[in-house]
Amino acid sequence: MSITIDTYRYEEIYPSFKAATDEKEKTARINAAFLNRLADEGVVLKGNDPISIADIGSGPCDTLVKYLTGVKFNPGFKVRATDYSIEYTDERNGEALATLAAAKSAGKLKLVDFSARAGDSFAGHLIDLLGTHDAPARPREFRIVFASHVLYHCETPGSTERLIEDVTRNVLADDGICILYHLAKVPRSFQDFRARYGSNSAAAAHSNTPAVAIDDPPAKVSEVCAARDIPCLRKDFTADLRFAIPDEKIWSYFRDPQKYEELCKNHPAAAEDLKRLMFVTQRALNEFAADSSPTGLSAYLDEVGEVVKRNGGILQLAESMQVIYRPGASADLGKRIGTALSSVSLA
Repeated sequence: MSITIDTYRYEEIYPSFKAATDEKEKTARINAAFLNRLADEGVVLKGNDPISIADIGSGPCDTLVKYLTGVKFNPGFKVRATDYSIEYTDERNGEALATLAAAKSAGKLKLVDFSARAGDSFAGHLIDLLGTHDAPARPREFRIVFASHVLYHCETPGSTERLIEDVTRNVLADDGICILYHLAKVPRSFQDFRARYGSNSAAAAHSNTPAVAIDDPPAKVSEVCAARDIPCLRKDFTADLRFAIPDEKIWSYFRDPQKYEELCKNHPAAAEDLKRLMFVTQRALNEFAADSSPTGLSAYLDEVGEVVKRNGGILQLAESMQVIYRPGASADLGKRIGTALSSVSLA
């Protein structure tokens, strides 16, 4: 195990976060319950043909597999995934294709067809990214669009506006829905710390992840939708990020990047905790440690450490599920989607 200190590398840090949170399992349960309720009511998931599903900001598609596992729709799914990272969505040997192929082979999902393409989802041409060279995507083809934890990567607030307009005008079928999962900026929760300590624009110079441009993605989605008369439903819940909480001596190592090699060698559990803390802010560690301002590493560790220790090793994730659909959709469609969402248990 090692921790890069001169740059922030998302791919190196993210697995530590994913291994210590119940977020994916919780959202998967909520998502399956919601979609199954829609299927029972003959809304969105209906008919005898496979439905097209788009995954925007797909990563390796492991989250999408969780979201669709247990969803009961016999005709199956045609999945189109896109992500900025070519490592995930290379059209021949990307991780997304491998994940989807494995899910199909194992019988987890009834995938009639699937593909992936790399590109900028915020550029306003999603239709081009959601097709293949042999079968371009059709406008308004997609019955379900997922945009899960992708808005953190917006470079400007205008990127959110462009994405939502692109989805609702060009991608969604008339009776389709877009499901968005993001963290809300609740005081002393994950996103609050990210917004305050990860918003230093200088951090982006040493990171492969842009500095935070949107402090509260669910609030921004609601704002954009309200301004454009786009229906937007919301359901809030919480998830946990767990920490082992090393003793104070080991915790003090977190303040000095020069000690990280020793930390990884002698205290691997603590090193995993450090990676989780760094996933929150997504800043290069040398740069973060050199920042002696109120947004620097020392101040961050003081505050987040107090919260984590007081909560018995838990940093709360204030989650928000939002469902949007096309303006002008029938009142009946909106009512049935709302009823299905309100019926979902968050336990």
